[in-house]
Amino acid sequence: MRISFLGFLVFVAMACSDNGILNPPPPPEIPISQLQASPDTILVEGRRLYLTTYLWRDFQPFSPPDGKPLISLVYITAIDTTQLPESITSDAVWIVYNDQVWRSWFTNEPGGPSELKPYLIVKIAREGPKWGPNVSVDVIVRVTDGRGNSQFLRAPNQPIHMTI
Repeated sequence: MRISFLGFLVFVAMACSDNGILNPPPPPEIPISQLQASPDTILVEGRRLYLTTYLWRDFQPFSPPDGKPLISLVYITAIDTTQLPESITSDAVWIVYNDQVWRSWFTNEPGGPSELKPYLIVKIAREGPKWGPNVSVDVIVRVTDGRGNSQFLRAPNQPIHMTI
């Protein structure tokens, strides 16, 4: 019994570490120049896509005095507004502010408006840096087709809003 409990504790410790199951390493580092060279529209599986965002930090009274970390909501949208194939996905975001880059995997939260608007892929990344508010950033996402081919898609000069 003591050995299996010890094994369980080791498993929990590893899962909570930076290299564990629950905390995977962030997406790969990519040079800022390469991220900022990403196009603002891409063609994936015959569909032309563009990116819009809503970025914010929470400063409501129950928040810490310096606000909560950045939340990134991204909308990958088909220009023709017809349903996107389920094979088109996105898993990661890179946000560039001056010479800094925050990179994150998207959460597994439900798609929100994409359930009502099948021409959208809606993704969320949380626990970002405490940049802004009232600054602009470039947002870049990785979009992958059904064959595993990836492209980067960029929305430049996106404002970071604040909730109060």
